[in-house]
Amino acid sequence: MDLILHRTGIIEEKQENEERNKNLPEDLYHHILTFLDMKYVVQTSTLSHNWEHFWKSTDYLNLNCCEFCTQSMFSKFVKHIISNRNNDAELSKVQLTLTGSTSPSVVRSIVKYAYLHNVRELNMTWFARKFFQFPECVFSSETLKHLTLATRDQSFYQHNTSCIPKLVWDFPVLETVFLSNMHFGDKGDESVDLFSKCVNLRDLTLHKCCMSGLRIFHIRAPKLSDLTITDFTSFPDVFNVVAPKLENFTASVKATVNKCPFRFESLQLTTEGFDSLEKVKLSLLMPHYEQKRFVPLLLDLFRKLRSTKVLVINLDIIETLSLCLDQLSHEPRPFDKLKCLKINKASRKQTCHIARVPTQVRNYFLENSPDATFIMDLPQVPQNRSMPQVDDESTIAKKVAQEKRKLEANIAELPPSRRQSSSIVRFPLP
Repeated sequence: MDLILHRTGIIEEKQENEERNKNLPEDLYHHILTFLDMKYVVQTSTLSHNWEHFWKSTDYLNLNCCEFCTQSMFSKFVKHIISNRNNDAELSKVQLTLTGSTSPSVVRSIVKYAYLHNVRELNMTWFARKFFQFPECVFSSETLKHLTLATRDQSFYQHNTSCIPKLVWDFPVLETVFLSNMHFGDKGDESVDLFSKCVNLRDLTLHKCCMSGLRIFHIRAPKLSDLTITDFTSFPDVFNVVAPKLENFTASVKATVNKCPFRFESLQLTTEGFDSLEKVKLSLLMPHYEQKRFVPLLLDLFRKLRSTKVLVINLDIIETLSLCLDQLSHEPRPFDKLKCLKINKASRKQTCHIARVPTQVRNYFLENSPDATFIMDLPQVPQNRSMPQVDDESTIAKKVAQEKRKLEANIAELPPSRRQSSSIVRFPLP
């Protein structure tokens, strides 16, 4: 009898949950499923009758091959998703996590399906220890607005072949691009021009990329407003940037890794004017040797970025410029629109010896913008433990007199009968 009542209670509770779930809006269902890998989204079909087919209309696909024991199982799962999903339901976002053993045909089938269903965001991370190339079908879509491509464990210097196929990207509505750990350009390539058809591109980030052996990397985007080039392992000879509406520019001036320890790769720009610049952020993270080599480079960069209103640089740049103060004092002052100059502290791995900005360096940046705000974030100097202080004779005398007054005041507050029995302690003054 108890068992029957127990089972009845479970059934009633399940029915109550189903009734409660019926009142939830579909948008909330979709939002909940965005936090799950597609493998577990499909498993929600067993929760209740309401959930049985709900996964088929979700607008977000998160496919991770690492969730499967074998690539064969992952391929079968992808085929199941594509075959059984509601074809009338559009996609807003696709997240792909792949390994080197993932079949290119599986990747192509996912991407083509996503593009046919008007996907607006594609994020693809490929874990691979050997060379591979992204399928060409990735680089053409009428609806894609946001694209992220990243690799992991890629050894750039073992190959001279680009992991991006040699073609112009065809994304008429693409707005943001984030590329990480990518290798651009085949050995002997004169130039690479990917974005000339991306007429609506507004935000481009190139992070930890390699362009070894490439002479010119073109960035031609008429609506580009944000450009980030950071932590490169190898620069091209020249970045040719044609972006008349560029407002924010962030860059690492020096490549972080070089094939030859005596080769100093640095950021070289050619531009057609950055008249709309609002903020520039530059970093020069480097060991403290041969720094003078970077002075002409920095001066050339500052001339090309002279229209910026906010300039953020790190202490390594200040220290480098400080090595050529005589030269700097005769250089034309490039910044006449500057509203704020900020100097960030050095990285934790390095010790910067600059305690203040030399007058010549300060004048170089601020002489033509005297009303600009100057902010300097100095590195924190660890404080030594202070030795216990020893009071001198005058300090001891003051403390004794103060204690005497306190004791006399306490005795004065006592009843008269007790005052006579109380004696004042006399403190001989030194």
